[in-house]
Amino acid sequence: MIAVASGSERQARLTELGAAFVIDRLQKDVVEEARRLTKGKGVDLVIDPVGSTLQASLSALAPEGRLVFLGNAGGGELIVDLWLPMQNNQTLHGVFMGSIFERPSVHGTVDDLLAAAAAGSIDVVINRSFALQDAANAHHFAETAKPLGRVVMIP
Repeated sequence: MIAVASGSERQARLTELGAAFVIDRLQKDVVEEARRLTKGKGVDLVIDPVGSTLQASLSALAPEGRLVFLGNAGGGELIVDLWLPMQNNQTLHGVFMGSIFERPSVHGTVDDLLAAAAAGSIDVVINRSFALQDAANAHHFAETAKPLGRVVMIP
């Protein structure tokens, strides 16, 4: 797995979580480095939660690769040129939970994931915990610190 991050602390954490390679987006061109690491082929799957990086994500894909974009954490408009992805038979899949969350199958899957997390069956990456009475600081941290993992408020 290839991950992208900035800052040595975030890069080290991604390596701990299993990334074989971490590209520092501030030091290297992500597309060029992904192509180098895949010997020019490109990556088979990109998961992009940022949104504003969609064009670079598409450029890093191998022919017939897949791009899953989850929201738009980077803000701004999501504008991409789709001509080359179409020619390369690449697949784009957008995921926005807001409009489908109440579907029984989706709701059930989320319930199952929460139960597994509560039982300790899966690891949840928690960046920082705050006391509930410190909610304003928790929200400020989540909005400004660009945490790697969840921000949790504890009653």
